[in-house]
Amino acid sequence: MAVPRAAGRRRPGPCPPPYARPAPARWPGGPDLRARRNRERVRRLGDRPVDFSLTALDPLPGTAGERRDGSPSPAPDPELLRRGVVTTGLRHEPPWKRDWERGVMFAAVATTTESTVCDQPALLRKVARQEVLRSLPLRRRLTTRRGAQLLLDHGRAMAPFRDDRAWLGELAGSVAGRDRVEVLRFRGTPGRGVVRDDPRVRAAYRPPAPGTPVVLFSDLGRMRPAFASGAVAGPDEWRAFVDSVVHAGCPVVCVTPYQAADYSLALRRVVAFIPLDHRISLRHAHDATSRVRRALEGV
Repeated sequence: MAVPRAAGRRRPGPCPPPYARPAPARWPGGPDLRARRNRERVRRLGDRPVDFSLTALDPLPGTAGERRDGSPSPAPDPELLRRGVVTTGLRHEPPWKRDWERGVMFAAVATTTESTVCDQPALLRKVARQEVLRSLPLRRRLTTRRGAQLLLDHGRAMAPFRDDRAWLGELAGSVAGRDRVEVLRFRGTPGRGVVRDDPRVRAAYRPPAPGTPVVLFSDLGRMRPAFASGAVAGPDEWRAFVDSVVHAGCPVVCVTPYQAADYSLALRRVVAFIPLDHRISLRHAHDATSRVRRALEGV
């Protein structure tokens, strides 16, 4: 006679797993989908063009001029043997705004001259002081007819700014006239010697005619690279050079990677600093150069 099983009691034996539903053969997004995506990714990477070449420039030792089958190999292309033939240079971004760069350069190379228009405020001041009028006061205007002397620093400290140096030379020539801009290159200070056309010939520096602006592209010794202590000019040497140019009657403008506040007060009194900064404005350049011109006229 079979013994009836008690209600609510399980049959003795191993407990079933909590999830008794069988797993499907392929889960959506499982291994098959991942493998297919990996194959597509490898295919895309293989089709992408590369920016380098695996061409052997020099043959392996013992196999010069021979192929694997023993036949002579063709001569290599001379263009491939030239190092640095294929170079991708970055586009130069001017340090000044494109709409203002010519105005900033005009402020740097411009000088004042008398116009043909009467200066009424000056005339009224003379009349109020009851001065004798021997000549009619005329307004002064800015002009670039004097040209400029451009001194480019080719020292190690200014090597990161070589693109800005070339850009500044072109800009100065387009604003003041290429036939009126004298371009000189130097290392250390111009007082040690300058280079005009032939880089092998170093000539002594001579200031331009009185009233001609002297535009420096340099850090004036602020940056001192390692192992270049003798080649970098110190503050005293730069101050002596600037004083010689000022005493020659020429205003000095310095285009520099640093701000004007980074230089000594003695240099700021006689040099108009225009930083290589995208935030530079026409007003800043005009005020800096006007201050130097007024100080020079009062000397």
